Amino acid sequence: MAGWLVLAVGAAGIFVYFRWILPNNLIPPCFFYHVLGIYCPGCGGTRAVGALLNGNVLLSLWYHPLVPYTAAVFGGFMLTQTLARTHIAGVKGWKFHNWYLYAAIIIVAVNWIVKNILLHFCNILI
Repeated sequence: MAGWLVLAVGAAGIFVYFRWILPNNLIPPCFFYHVLGIYCPGCGGTRAVGALLNGNVLLSLWYHPLVPYTAAVFGGFMLTQTLARTHIAGVKGWKFHNWYLYAAIIIVAVNWIVKNILLHFCNILI
């Protein structure tokens, strides 16, 4: 039940963010990019969420691969846990494993390194 509550509150927050905050340019500029000249580890996350909400999974992967990864892991976890707790189709719910977190950390690190290499050596803005 708590997972669905988190999902509902998160969905409401995302709706408010994309409906009122983002269109009105209320977001401060990225400190890392404007001061240090490099992308931060989270750069592209907002665009990735927007692309995923519009159904553009590949574009979301390009902007920040952690967003589709998180959506898939969280969605699968919530679906299997819900089915297991309602005893539908004899589904066994996913359990939390530390490798979910380790995979997320590796995704963020690799994404950050690749984006900054593309920025500084190939002049590709993301």
